[in-house]
Amino acid sequence: MRTSQEAFSNTRDGVWNLQNEQTKEHMKVFENHVRQILISSGSTKFTKIVNRWNTALIGPMTYFREATVHTQELLDLLVKCENKIHTRIKIGLNSKMPSRIPPVIFYAPKEIGGLGMLPMGPILIPQSDLRYSQQTDVGVTHFRSGMSHEEDQLIPNLYHYIQPWESEFIDSERVGAEYALKSQEAESQNRQLTLEDLEDSWDR
Repeated sequence: MRTSQEAFSNTRDGVWNLQNEQTKEHMKVFENHVRQILISSGSTKFTKIVNRWNTALIGPMTYFREATVHTQELLDLLVKCENKIHTRIKIGLNSKMPSRIPPVIFYAPKEIGGLGMLPMGPILIPQSDLRYSQQTDVGVTHFRSGMSHEEDQLIPNLYHYIQPWESEFIDSERVGAEYALKSQEAESQNRQLTLEDLEDSWDR
């Protein structure tokens, strides 16, 4: 059992010491946010609870990025909070039996009947559901390479979709350099830059 002071004391590479210097608390803001979601859920629709979870999760994930993967305590906290949301929904369905509430209910997109929940835990696709993957000849198209093991049984985690900060900085420098060149070129031709000139720099 770790005390709150020991929770994030780590010196490994890529690990952040996630402690607020003023309050000396560790990730309490996120934990309290999730607790608030659970307390205020009441008879709220499940999709609304999941939307609030997704919003709460995207905040720290887009800030900490690669540090999330390397900081085990933060991963543990995210998974623990995700399980609390699961439990709240299962209580609303009046059942906690895994066979009645498989992962597909939580993680499938809303368009096909799921709740559209963003996963952070290592969620295995049940073996019984894999029989459907054998019925198509297209193969797996919605996983990126490296996001699952050789049998494609893990649901992809959110952090696989978020670029590391280093990549963001490199992209930012590239776009800045391209903009400077295009701006200089437009100035030499005595014209203003248009959106069409800059379109190539986005969405690569």
